[in-house]
Amino acid sequence: MTLARALLLGTLLFPLSVVTVKAQDADYLYLHVSGHSVATNGAETPVSTGAFASTREMGKPMTTVFSMVGCGVLSVRRAPASFDDAAVAGWRVELTPLRKVGDAVTFRLRWTRALDPGGAPSPPSEDSEITLRAGESRPLDSVPVATPTALSADRRTCSTKSLSLRVTAQYPESDRRLVGVDVWLVERLANGAERSQLQSIRGTPHQPILFFFDRIADRNLDVFGNIRGESVQGGVELALEAMGAHFDTGQETGYQAIRWTRATLRLKPDETVEVPLPRDVPSVYGNGNFALRIRARQLR
Repeated sequence: MTLARALLLGTLLFPLSVVTVKAQDADYLYLHVSGHSVATNGAETPVSTGAFASTREMGKPMTTVFSMVGCGVLSVRRAPASFDDAAVAGWRVELTPLRKVGDAVTFRLRWTRALDPGGAPSPPSEDSEITLRAGESRPLDSVPVATPTALSADRRTCSTKSLSLRVTAQYPESDRRLVGVDVWLVERLANGAERSQLQSIRGTPHQPILFFFDRIADRNLDVFGNIRGESVQGGVELALEAMGAHFDTGQETGYQAIRWTRATLRLKPDETVEVPLPRDVPSVYGNGNFALRIRARQLR
């Protein structure tokens, strides 16, 4: 067994908050331009259609024509197609992937609201270079739905207040690879013995694979988290986020203290590594000696 050479970061937080985990590198990323409709009650809903550009085609511009029809319905056509005949608003959007470093893609974004519902003499536009990491997005533009009497796609009275466009960087959802990970929660006892729990988990690369261990009752301790895996030359690279959470049985508000541990690991086939959990936060782990033992492999 080898001790993982990893950067461990921990934060004692109260109350519980959200932490973002870095995704691993992959062959390519997509830039996805999609529509989002905002209802009169304020709820935002993604529109099912959109356009993609891939980092597999660096330097190649992809131009798309977006038309808004009636009750915020969005139609998409590849340029040089024209706007929908019934369009009340429309955009021309050009994406050019420039470079990819890790899980971040830099691209040139050019768009203009070429068909403006208000007839503005100088419609909004943009020409800029942008960098997004996988999972990040950026808004482009938004227009009001000026025909409240229009019918929606399902022939109901229109309840859409506005329509917006957004660009997102994402990994392909059709990835058929599968990563398997065995995770043990190991506690070393004062007498030198160990007690452990095993979770065998699997999932697709770049997506969080969740794990949850049984509560350690004598410490009121829950340990859980997620792992993102990616096959690399000679093995598997993992991004680990583990949380140790102290549960106060006398309260109904849930966790009273929580510690995050994050690590980036690279494992060879059949190699097992160990990541120690921090011992400097007695309100979470007490005086316990805990570690995560990890083994990973690509299943397909």
